[in-house]
Amino acid sequence: MILFGIRSPIAVEYEETCRRLGLAITAAVSVSGVPRILDVSCIVEIDEFRQAPVADGFLACAFSPLRRVELAGLAAELGLVMAPALVDPTAILAKSARIGPGSFVNAGVVIGAVTMVGRNVLINRAVSIGHHCVIADTASIGPGVTIAGNVHVGEGAIIGAGATILPDIRIGRNAVVAGGALVRKHLGEGVFVDGHPARERPFKLARSSLNVQGGE
Repeated sequence: MILFGIRSPIAVEYEETCRRLGLAITAAVSVSGVPRILDVSCIVEIDEFRQAPVADGFLACAFSPLRRVELAGLAAELGLVMAPALVDPTAILAKSARIGPGSFVNAGVVIGAVTMVGRNVLINRAVSIGHHCVIADTASIGPGVTIAGNVHVGEGAIIGAGATILPDIRIGRNAVVAGGALVRKHLGEGVFVDGHPARERPFKLARSSLNVQGGE
């Protein structure tokens, strides 16, 4: 396994899941910034890595959807391919659930029947996702989120820690749900909501630390 882009604090969660699975990390590629990984022996600077490509698949390590897309693009330029989904052994997945390549399912997650998770998705600790859900490519689901049945989370959307999404809701592409919010209505593309119940608030992507180019 290659962990690609390891300056995000969440990189240690990928690392811990690899350890629990007994999965060797052949390289932890540092793209920029200070590496945030525990086993420093496997850290390789990207310039060094370019000269010694390996055959293992990679996972892009960041909470920000835009950053994971950026990292995946850099990895593809090096000729790497996405690894199969990294699923923590403590997660509980229905047999009919499907997880796309490059995705990470952290410890304590529960995913219900006939739920489809796309490519390069991050599902953090102790998330509960109901039946017949769709989590589209590059979405980020924060720790402790509850997503009820038949919910569609759009591409690149962010669901903050502890939020609750009620049944049959559609979350638009690149929408952001603040931590602890209760979503009872459909959300359009690129909107930001918070509160209990959730209400739309002004949001400027360029000023947000959640989802900016080069952010984590």
